[in-house]
Amino acid sequence: MAKKMCEWKKKDVSKNFGKFADIVRNPKFKCKKCGWVSTKKTYLHKPAALK
Repeated sequence: MAKKMCEWKKKDVSKNFGKFADIVRNPKFKCKKCGWVSTKKTYLHKPAALK
């Protein structure tokens, strides 16, 4: 199961910056709960398609 974006800590972003950048680059979904954006629904709690 993929780690949700709001669960990422600053140190997680620093250690895994390449993966983080891939997840948020060219987003297709936004979380209605926390506001994060992502390329896939699996990284968000309550995904909604970006228009």
